[in-house]
Formats: sequence, C-alpha cells, structure tokens
Amino acid sequence: MCCRRWLILIMLVVAGAFCLPATYYVSPAGSDGGPGSSAQPWRTLQRAADQVQAGDVVLVRSGAYAGFRSKSSGAAGQPVQFRAEAGASVVINTAGPDNWHGSVINIENHDWWLVDGFEVTGATGSAGIDIREADHVVIRNCHCHHNQKWGIFTGFAEAFTAEFNECAYSSQEHGIYHSNSGDDAVIRHNYCHHNRGCGIQINADPSMGGDGICSEARVEYNVVTANGAGGGAGINLASVRTSRITNNLIYGNQAGGIALWDDGQGTQWGCRNNLIAHNTVHMPSSARWALNMINGSTGNQILNNILIHDGSRGGLETDTGSLSGLVSDYNIMTRISLDDAFLTLAAWQSGSGQDVHSASHTAAELFIDPGGDHHLPEPAWAVDHGLTLVGVADDLDGVARPQGAASDIGCYERPAGALVGDLNGDGAVDNADAILLADYLAGNLRSDDLAAAAADLDQDGAIDAVDLTILKRLL
Repeated sequence: MCCRRWLILIMLVVAGAFCLPATYYVSPAGSDGGPGSSAQPWRTLQRAADQVQAGDVVLVRSGAYAGFRSKSSGAAGQPVQFRAEAGASVVINTAGPDNWHGSVINIENHDWWLVDGFEVTGATGSAGIDIREADHVVIRNCHCHHNQKWGIFTGFAEAFTAEFNECAYSSQEHGIYHSNSGDDAVIRHNYCHHNRGCGIQINADPSMGGDGICSEARVEYNVVTANGAGGGAGINLASVRTSRITNNLIYGNQAGGIALWDDGQGTQWGCRNNLIAHNTVHMPSSARWALNMINGSTGNQILNNILIHDGSRGGLETDTGSLSGLVSDYNIMTRISLDDAFLTLAAWQSGSGQDVHSASHTAAELFIDPGGDHHLPEPAWAVDHGLTLVGVADDLDGVARPQGAASDIGCYERPAGALVGDLNGDGAVDNADAILLADYLAGNLRSDDLAAAAADLDQDGAIDAVDLTILKRLL
C-alpha cells in the first residue's frame, strides 16, 4: 500500500511538471522541427503560436519574420507572452500562413495575451496587430507603421491595453482603433503620428452588435500629432462613456483635436459622463476645432485643458443638445461655436455660466516653442491656474501635480525651480539636452554636469535610459 501511494504521488508530480509554463525561442537560424529551446529555437512564429499554452513565454531573436495567428488562450496571471528577446530587433513584415483579415499579427477568440517589443509593418489587408473577440490582451512597446488600415485594431475586446507603442503611417485609417463595445480599455503612453485618419479612435459601433457603448476607458499620456489628412480627430470618441481622457498632447493634426460624438448613429449614442482634463490641444490654422462635443454628448467634465487654434476657429464646438450636465472650467481657449454660431469666451461665459475661471491666451503666450515644445515657460498664465484634481496626480512627463499653489493647465506641470528636460539650463528643451543626457548615461559626464532635477523626467529618483526615451519624445 505504501509503495502504491508513493507511485501515485510521483505520477502526480510528473503530471504537474508537464503543466508548468515553458519558455520557448524563435530565431531566423532555427528549425520548426526542433524543441524550441534556447539552443534549438524554432524558425517561425506560427510554430510557437501552435505550441503555447497559458503562462508560456516566447522570446524572439533579431531578424525578420512572417506573422502568426493565436491558437490558444492564457489565463489570469498566466498570459501567453510573445516578446522580443532583450536587445533584439524583431521585424514582423508579412502575414503568416494561418492569418485572417490580411493582418500581420492576429489574436482572435483567445484571451490573456501579451505582445511586447516588435516592429510590425506591411499589412496589406487590415492591421499590423489585429485583436478580435479577445479579452485581456496587452500590446506594449511595439512600432506599428505603414500598415494598410490600422496600426493596432480591436473588435469586441474587453480590458484591452495598448501602452508605449508607436503607431504611424497607416495608409487608410487610424493609428490605434478600439471598436465594437469593448469596455475597460487602457490606451496610454503611445505616440501616434502621420496616420491618414485618427491618431487614436474609440468607436463603440452601435449598429454592429453588443451594447453599443465603450465604457470605463482611460486614454492618457499619449502624444498625437500630424494625423488626419483624410479626416478624423487626433483622438476620436464615439459612444464612449464614463471614461477619462487626460494628460494627452495633441498638436499639428490636420482635421480635429478631440471629438466626442455619436458617429452619426443618433443622439442616444452620444459620448456621456466623461472626464476630459489636462490635455494640451494645439490646432493649426487650417484645422477644425480643438474640442468637438456634439450630438447628445452630455454630462461631460471639461477641465484644465489648453484648447488653442491658430486660425479663425477655436477651442470648443458644441450644440445645445450636449449642454445638459456639462461642467466646463479652468480651460484656456478663445472662440466657442454653439449651434454653429461663433462666440467669444466672454459671451460663452455670460450666456452659459460655464468656464468662469477660464481665459483666452495665444500659443506664443503659453508655450516655450509653439512650433515644437509645448512645455510651459515660467511666466505662462497656465501655471498654477488650474483646478487640482485628485484623480490626476501627475503630468505627461510624470511630474507630480501640483508643483505650486494649484495644478497647471494643460498636459504639462512646470516643475518647481526647474524645466523638465532642460539639462543645460538654457530655458529650452532641445537636441542639446538629449546629447547631454546621452553623454551622461554613457559615462562621459558627471551628475553635476547637468541639472539633475530636469534630467529625471519620470520623477522616479533615478536618471536612466527611460528618461532619455521620454526626452527624445519631447523633441
């Protein structure tokens, strides 16, 4: 009897060992006939996707690859992970043999995935990274560019996260497109530029099933520029509710800045009860309004935003059907359009009772360099003139709010006593500062050769490669 018990115990231990998460490797020098180990990696990403189970990690070595389609799900705390190996340069530039929709990476009907660190390009039919009916998927540190429709696309995806990605040059539509009633999306720290449509779009698509609403989204810390040659706002929201759009820098877009509307589905599908706070939106003279809020988009809070237009339009475009429950204040803007009638800020204040603490200022009065650096100089009116919001504890650079008597207006908080990124103390953040920081990280300079408070851009107490990455994004 004792021997039988020991035998059963051994069998259980062995069986459990087969369920432990595994780490696999893929390399251009590998073979799909091998075990996928570090010494004998696989050749294709699809071979890895065919093999993985919950908790498995696939490390991809430098080289060019065809894409893949998911074949299994991860689990809570045990996602399937496809990651570039540390220091690797991985380019995925064609659709894989099992892919659907003409996309390069296709995660469909499988939950709990992480994709991290890939360059994804060349999608001829749809998206660089395509996620459909898949929940808890995280796309991180990917560079998605020159894809036909979208850099990153989701459909009916709950709890989706896109962070620290660059999405650019989508030839037909958007950089990041989250669609079809997916709730709890997190879209943060992305750089979306030169897409023909929107930089970032969330559209619940009421006519396509589901409840027709995207709720509890967080769109924050994104830089969105030079999008919209074919139309579409920098950040375009349709049927989005109880969500937060904060600390975004939106400038140089050719169509709109931030848009809240119903996508033409009817006013019952407007964007409602959202917080639009601490965004800096700077529109060129030929563009549309900095903030568009129409078609039943009620109950929104518009606080602490810089909404600047260099031409004859202005900060806010809205309609009487979207004024119910509106709270708008502590913003910087000039003209307002109400039902297509242009108003001065003073006329809007007296007629609506909104924006009592708001003011009108030009880009030249607000920014260090309106053409390239949207940080606030010390004398800017935006400094210390915002409403301090408990839920917005820092700025786009990670600087804690407030630094002074009250929070600054816009996406940047001016650090007390130092301009973030101004390492040489010349009053500007430019390439000279990036060169200085790179030299310091290479060991060529001492810490007292630069302004340490200005160099710690993410305010984590250390001056490191993360600070250099943030600084380069500011230039």
